[in-house]
Amino acid sequence: DNFVDKVRNIITALEVSLIKKVLFVSSTSVFPDNNETITDSTIPKPDSESGLQLLASEQLLKSNNNFQTTVVRFGGLIGGNRHPIHFLSGRKNIENPDAPINLIHLDDCIGIIKNIIEKDIWGETFNAVTPFHPSRKNYYTQKATDMNLELPEFNSDRRSVGKTILSEKVSAVLG
Repeated sequence: DNFVDKVRNIITALEVSLIKKVLFVSSTSVFPDNNETITDSTIPKPDSESGLQLLASEQLLKSNNNFQTTVVRFGGLIGGNRHPIHFLSGRKNIENPDAPINLIHLDDCIGIIKNIIEKDIWGETFNAVTPFHPSRKNYYTQKATDMNLELPEFNSDRRSVGKTILSEKVSAVLG
């Protein structure tokens, strides 16, 4: 489905509603995997269809003058029963072993959203990931060991690609 069309439909409803503040949960997938460090001021250049649709949706919401939009770009979600190691455990030939991880815990996501609302922070864009970026191989191997799961096996034949997302604005603006 076309996500942008769905957001357009939501915008149409927002324009005739009393809602004046919108919080849009996006993703760090709006940034390409080109081995760069991404800051809150890095211009997104998506290299995936989902990233392209998310960025277009962000832009539509932020450019509308009928309401204020804050965008939060979360990294990979962990917490509760959700953890990527459950998908990677026992897999073989996994690409990009040296790429950095960009994850965020569910509790941190909720805390960030709560702070945006409580501190009335609108018209901003935040990247939100943990400040620690070990390699995929190191992190997922350790998590599999910690959880008594079968170790994933990584393929180091090709150069790893990824990105390091920094969340300095979250700390600076939201505390």
